[in-house]
Amino acid sequence: MTFSRNQAFRALGITTVAAVLSALPGCHHSLSEAEKADRATLRQALREHAYERATTLAERIVQLHPDENGAWDRLLQAHAGSHDAAGAKATLERWRRAVRQPSAKLDEYTGDFASAGGDAAQALQSWTEALNANGKKLRVLEKVARLQHTQRNWHAENKAWSAVLEIEQNAPARIQRALCGRHLHRWEEAVEDLHRAQLLAPQDPDVIRATKLFDRLAKFLDGVRDLDARLAVAPNDAATITDRALLFLRAGDVEMALEDSEIAGKLAPWAVRPKLFRAMALATLGHPEEGERLGVRRSLRVETLPPEFLQTVSRLDAEISVEQDNAELYVERAWQLNDIEQPRLALAEAENAARLDAQSAGAYAESSYALMKLGRAVEAYERIKRATEIDPNFTTAWQYQGQLEMHGGNFLQAVDSYSRALALNQTAVVLLKREQCYQRLGLLVKAEEDHRMLQDLTARALR
Repeated sequence: MTFSRNQAFRALGITTVAAVLSALPGCHHSLSEAEKADRATLRQALREHAYERATTLAERIVQLHPDENGAWDRLLQAHAGSHDAAGAKATLERWRRAVRQPSAKLDEYTGDFASAGGDAAQALQSWTEALNANGKKLRVLEKVARLQHTQRNWHAENKAWSAVLEIEQNAPARIQRALCGRHLHRWEEAVEDLHRAQLLAPQDPDVIRATKLFDRLAKFLDGVRDLDARLAVAPNDAATITDRALLFLRAGDVEMALEDSEIAGKLAPWAVRPKLFRAMALATLGHPEEGERLGVRRSLRVETLPPEFLQTVSRLDAEISVEQDNAELYVERAWQLNDIEQPRLALAEAENAARLDAQSAGAYAESSYALMKLGRAVEAYERIKRATEIDPNFTTAWQYQGQLEMHGGNFLQAVDSYSRALALNQTAVVLLKREQCYQRLGLLVKAEEDHRMLQDLTARALR
């Protein structure tokens, strides 16, 4: 994990300069007038954010008093102010070697630096050591809670926020524990924390945002609880977890939808619904490129998915879970995905079907549809021709072959393909397309014949 210097020091969470300044006079040595002057100048430099000057002064004080925790503390502050990551890291190591009994701040700062560098394990270890020295250090507990959140350690995060609240009742901690509680599916406790936060700080922006989130969730919470109960009995039921992800998507809780869809995807890598739901959640969270890497177009929205599609693809996911070598199931799922304009997923399904059954005309037809939507017209035409070669009685394949031939300007071949389709099943769409081909070829008599046939067919359909 790579961090810029600015990101590292923003994440450090080191004690504010004001706090350090207030601690400056606390020295256990008899100071000379020169030292007192240096400390006063350091105080002024830190106040004015003159960190290069502050570093020089703090380094001088450290050389004079290497066993003084406060001296190292001030040097570290100077490095932090100037965004000197290498200097800060070296200062931490020197501090630990120089002082026989380092203050708890050293462990806290070590944890800050580790967290900024992406070493969560080291950060937690160091912060835990700081807490062992002072278990009621509110600032460190909050850091632990937030890091546990990034690691998705919900039980540990909940425990850390509870420790914070034992020290001080505040709305931010209540809100964070409420949000954590929903990850644990402790709905009553989460709602109670939300209500407490509303009483403490009703106008706080985080409280208002959480209130809106829980208000949306409330409409779907009965369904979520039902699925929670089913998962208590069968915790690895991927279909049920995916159903719950769908409810969270509809409730607008995309974070929870993402969590469930990721779990379901690992349990059932053959299933399509978790991929779709995960991609939609990622897009809403501002990461559409990650969804596209799953093969899902960023334009997909849960509210645009027809109920019939959701029911059918759920059934197909379930059937494929027990018949993973059934090519026709993949063909049917490819058709469904093509129908909702997801050609990359559809192509993967169709190609998988063709690998399972090289004589599956449906597999080649669906891959043709998908390839055309992906702008790969030459390959699309090769696939549809293969479909009609495998199954000469495949009406819709002949129709689509005619469409691709029209698209390529080959109207004579398109007439032949449409005629093959009409010989199998006479439809208004194909008659109209063949009429247009005859017109482009200048065969107006033939075009008129098709026009009359089309009128007769339409009239019969209206009777």
